Amino acid sequence: MTEFKDLIIDIQDFEEWLKFRGYDQTMHEDNFKIFLDIGLAGLFFANSNLFITYIFNKMGLPSERISPRVRLELGRRISSINVDKDSLEIKFRNQ
Repeated sequence: MTEFKDLIIDIQDFEEWLKFRGYDQTMHEDNFKIFLDIGLAGLFFANSNLFITYIFNKMGLPSERISPRVRLELGRRISSINVDKDSLEIKFRNQ
């Protein structure tokens, strides 16, 4: 499997990614704001498909159709995850 660099994500980058893909229009302004107000910790805990897709995208992985086996192997490489309302940091062990 590929080596991964530690990943740092902030809410502004995620918001821009969503806007670039038109989700601000799809969700409409009020719902889009409510969605982002949940924060990255809430979206991560709720296993938001959009947020998980964004994480895979930032890692350089194809975001659709990642097999459970690949997800498990990826999970084995994670040494820590720190997440709060506005940021997420994933640290990897690359062995």
